[in-house]
Amino acid sequence: MKQPLTRSASDKFIAGVCGGVARSLGIDSGLVRILTVVLAFFWGLIIPVYLALWLVLPLEEGGPTGFDDLKKVFGGGNSSSNGGDYR
Repeated sequence: MKQPLTRSASDKFIAGVCGGVARSLGIDSGLVRILTVVLAFFWGLIIPVYLALWLVLPLEEGGPTGFDDLKKVFGGGNSSSNGGDYR
């Protein structure tokens, strides 16, 4: 049985998307990375696909998604220490 599609926490260069896709498909992560780079040169749509996968796929073991990471970095809108008063 193949692994569910998640981002890899250990086999990653940028965000773990290629490592997670490779683990889910049962193939070498180097092959997925090479294919991703080649497709980026010849078919530019792979870059938004990669970014979308980073945003929606959680890290393995139920970790945060890329969207959760962005919310943490930019404050998430609900952790303001001044109660939302932006004067």
